[in-house]
Amino acid sequence: MWSKTLKRIGKFVFGAVLGASLVLTNMVSSLGLTGHENTEAQAAEISTSDFLKADGKLIRKNWGTGETVYLRGTNAGGYLVQEFWMCPTQYSSGVNCEMDIYRTLTNRFGEAKMRELVNLYQDNYWTEKDFDNCAEMGVNCIRLPIWYMNLVDFNGNLLNNAFDRIDWFVREAGERGIYVILDMHGAPGSQNGSDHSGIDGGDQKQAASQFFWGSSAAANQNLYYALWEKIASRYKGNPTVAGYDLLNEPYCTYRYNSGYSDNELRTQLWNIYDKAYNVIRSVDPDHMIIMESTWDAVDLPNPDRYGWKNVMYEYHNYMYDDYDNANGKQISNMQNKLDGITRANYNVPSYMGEFCYMNNYDAWSAGVKLLNDAGLNWTTWTYKVTGSNNNWGLYNQPGLESVNISTDSESTIRSKWGKVGYSVQNTRLVNAIKAYLPGTNQSTASLKAENGDYYLTSAANGQVVCAENSGAAPLAAVRESFGGAWETLSLVNNSDGTVSLKSGANGKYICAVIDEENQLLARSENIGTWEKFHLVRINNEQCALKAVANGKYVKADLDNKAVLKASSDSVAGAWEAFTLTKADQSSSGNGQEEVKETLKEGKYYLTATANGQVVCAEEGGAAAIAATRASYGGAWETFYVVGNGDGTISLKSEANGKYVCAVIDSISELLPRSGQIDTWEKFIPVRVNENQYALQSMANGKYVKADLNNGGRLVAVSESVAGAWETFTFTVID
Repeated sequence: MWSKTLKRIGKFVFGAVLGASLVLTNMVSSLGLTGHENTEAQAAEISTSDFLKADGKLIRKNWGTGETVYLRGTNAGGYLVQEFWMCPTQYSSGVNCEMDIYRTLTNRFGEAKMRELVNLYQDNYWTEKDFDNCAEMGVNCIRLPIWYMNLVDFNGNLLNNAFDRIDWFVREAGERGIYVILDMHGAPGSQNGSDHSGIDGGDQKQAASQFFWGSSAAANQNLYYALWEKIASRYKGNPTVAGYDLLNEPYCTYRYNSGYSDNELRTQLWNIYDKAYNVIRSVDPDHMIIMESTWDAVDLPNPDRYGWKNVMYEYHNYMYDDYDNANGKQISNMQNKLDGITRANYNVPSYMGEFCYMNNYDAWSAGVKLLNDAGLNWTTWTYKVTGSNNNWGLYNQPGLESVNISTDSESTIRSKWGKVGYSVQNTRLVNAIKAYLPGTNQSTASLKAENGDYYLTSAANGQVVCAENSGAAPLAAVRESFGGAWETLSLVNNSDGTVSLKSGANGKYICAVIDEENQLLARSENIGTWEKFHLVRINNEQCALKAVANGKYVKADLDNKAVLKASSDSVAGAWEAFTLTKADQSSSGNGQEEVKETLKEGKYYLTATANGQVVCAEEGGAAAIAATRASYGGAWETFYVVGNGDGTISLKSEANGKYVCAVIDSISELLPRSGQIDTWEKFIPVRVNENQYALQSMANGKYVKADLNNGGRLVAVSESVAGAWETFTFTVID
């Protein structure tokens, strides 16, 4: 069982952002964070009151009567049903899909050994670390693709431990405030004859779809209904389960060339959905039931036709013809999909269950904002894929050896599949969408901050919130940096768990003026309902303010000069997200100058606080830099600090005369390999205390840590300076 560790708090934006060293120490101090093991804020576990139901086009907590929730996250593709193009298993003779894995391993080693090997892959592919990664990104929903053979044997008999893995997945997700959608990705007989259903028909995908066609279709459908009855019986009343996704991509590639009319295909599918709906409702009256369209809104019925209640409609969208978005088709294609959903105007929540904006990071940011603005729930495809810089995955798996099911020995398969948990963050992709993720379990993830002076930075535009015109004008996110009283907000903790904010501009409390335009204005002498806010954790870096007066979230309205208004039903994205930073009047201006004056140019050796070891350019600079030496010994431990004139420094290793580079297109390790200074060779030095510094990489905005789980290797991967792993002592070499 995962122990609930503290999730990291605090987003520190440096470079143009002011007072870096003081912000860091004040923020850490104010939240009572010390050391590396205790610096993560506990995720809010999903509770009974978080149970989700549909209310018209919205999803609400508290069994459909509470706060609005938007489910936004990713898929756990490749975990319980493999697609070889994205998993560490290779195409080989007669092996092209999950069923081929099962049959080939059974023929070679027996069914019991087959299950043992498949379990080994699944045990290692998705671990507690992957849940932590999702929570740290701000994911609040994971769609879990399952295959019917995860639950039954070749004869359709329920396995003794059929639900152990799903139980574990749901439990671990729920402990981190993450909902789970149970997705029937591969139905008995296959609903589309494609590898992602577990059965691949090659060029004969329709013929291979024996869920719909052929003499076995009726038996396969009966098993399908029986499995949904078992699943619904198992998870009824479980608040972590967001809903049941009935069938992934029915028909799929042959949807428009099957020889059957639109009406015939739709009627067949809708009748199956209706029967599955009734089977589930017979044992579970409460969970949302999710129906997928292949491919547009017109391919789903008005739910009133069947009397469906508490359902959500799902869509998938991929545009392969403009992979780099050179012609803008990634966005226009998604807009066309959304326009169709709008025209259909079904009174149900809409969910983009799978999508990928391919190579263009700007398209990713614009695309997820498009979905948020349209009020959709969404999960990317997918969380993890093989390769590097592969935008099909939020995490990549470079360098993994793939298994040859046909020829690899049992020991080789064990060795390779034992390593399938390895992954590294696809940093640019995560950064492109992170601001648009809602964070985990917002309503209960309260952020505790001590009384004192703070300032707010809007995630929507990176600007600091200001009480304009000495507080006579509404608060707005309009200042480049913290400058003093107008940006200062004194936080007061009220006895009922809410907070109030007093503006330093005029000494008055911030009021949500709900009888006008819900604008925030520093106008009140005393604290009443309109001056109270819930301080809500969005993710490990950001918070939101929820006005008690109207139950709405505060947003920086970029369509209205970034004025702060309490007008959002939920935290839909960056507009409702803020960074709360402890203010210090003396730190106004660029605090990087203070750090520069202290860390002068010259020769130094670095000692990692995490293990007390001196940092070394291993193998004379040919290997990654690591904190591995008991003491300073010479050139391999010597680094020349170069001031770049822009508040950053660079480090030249005396081991080989090369500049230290943050290799962010690999695993973000530090390596002395560069002949000149560019972005990847620049770091912002941040004073943590009198003797210690942190280094923030300009290449990806991450902090360098000595990874004690990987031999003390220095990697630029930390979101914040969480403790000892991210701090170093710089000692001058005479």
